[in-house]
Amino acid sequence: MDRMNMPSLIQISTFLLLCVSDLSYSQFSLQPINLDVQQVTDICNAGDERLFIAQQNGVVRICDLNGTLFNAPFLDISTKVISGGERGLLGLVFSPDFKNDRLFYVNYTGLDGDNRISRFTVSNDPDIADPASEEILFIIDQPFSNHNGGGMKFGPDGFLYIGSGDGGAAGDPQNNGQDPYSILGKILRLDVGAGQGYLIPSDNPFYDGANGDPLVWSLGLRNPWRISFDHTTGELWIGDVGQNKWEEIDREQVIGGGGLNYGWKCYEANAVYDTTSCLNVSAYEPPYYAYDHSGGNCSVTGGFVYRGALHASWYGRYFYTDYCTGVIHSIADSGNMVSEIVHGSFSPFTYSTLGEDVFGELYIGKTGTGVFKLTDPGDCAPVAHISDEDTLQLCGPTFTLSSPFHPDLTYSWYRNDTLIQSSGSSELIADIGGHYEVNVTDINGCTTISDGVFV
Repeated sequence: MDRMNMPSLIQISTFLLLCVSDLSYSQFSLQPINLDVQQVTDICNAGDERLFIAQQNGVVRICDLNGTLFNAPFLDISTKVISGGERGLLGLVFSPDFKNDRLFYVNYTGLDGDNRISRFTVSNDPDIADPASEEILFIIDQPFSNHNGGGMKFGPDGFLYIGSGDGGAAGDPQNNGQDPYSILGKILRLDVGAGQGYLIPSDNPFYDGANGDPLVWSLGLRNPWRISFDHTTGELWIGDVGQNKWEEIDREQVIGGGGLNYGWKCYEANAVYDTTSCLNVSAYEPPYYAYDHSGGNCSVTGGFVYRGALHASWYGRYFYTDYCTGVIHSIADSGNMVSEIVHGSFSPFTYSTLGEDVFGELYIGKTGTGVFKLTDPGDCAPVAHISDEDTLQLCGPTFTLSSPFHPDLTYSWYRNDTLIQSSGSSELIADIGGHYEVNVTDINGCTTISDGVFV
């Protein structure tokens, strides 16, 4: 996430910078969850009510959703990790079938300076990993000490996606971002479902190795520090750190996709950087959203599309921050433009990562000390959302309707304006056609009624 000094950009490119509409301000607060963890690089869950917090020094701690830290580290590989600058334990993700296979994956800088993508198994104690179980899947050679990427997430297809930086220095001197045979400056995609080694998915764009490295899914990235998937649409979101003037956020479909080239180092976001030996601009995928370094911005920290249950106004918005400003933003489609909301400035702190709990609520970690939960005390509207479709065709004797779940909410289900179920269940098994709605109430009595769905 460095800021290397480079000459100013050559010229502004001719393709369109996505405009910002409906720029507004919505102050919320950061609730301290745990103030003891340090140098936080990743926050994730394993499908249960624990938060796993990766620290740059190679230690992973666990806390519950109230912030109580478990006594023993979940994992300690600090003796294997170079920590400092942009090196260290950079990514952590749990198998989609973690409940059964007890597997998780890490991305860290080894003592030789190269990145290791490794798999571990949890011990007989569910709160402690077995450090001796490490299986190094592959190593990413790093020519320099910065731009290691580090983000790791499982996609809706069950495959593991990894964000890999361009190798460092400044200006991508080895042109790794545009070299399809290099795994630097890329999103990588692999199949780890067998639980031993890995396979290359047959629909990877360079699967046969004839025109690029088989691991490569998309290319032309500088330093995709954080990546995530929208749990509803399945879209991949990439926060790609820029060079010296622009930061970019990319969005792509992964089902039936692959092979997108985001243009670095030909372009830094929407601006020409070095077009030597580059193709026409139309050959590159423009960012979904880009912002400049005005106001002290310097390095995007990508986050998540909110699919939690407590804040209706956040639902479907992508949350991110900038490492240098401490300002938290969210963006979403608004017609042909992108709407931005500024949720608050929390400077002088620098935030290195965002994370989710099992209910889809969002957290943020500091490079100094602490993990915080994103909250809005003035928001009195839980999420009541059944479907993006107006009509669901019923095939078979029943159909399950659902709204985002949180244990603090009550769900009252209606068919044709008649109450049929009121409980803590966010799901309803519909066995009769009709017009369905759900009324969601939080612990303060705030209520939201969903749009109707006709089954």
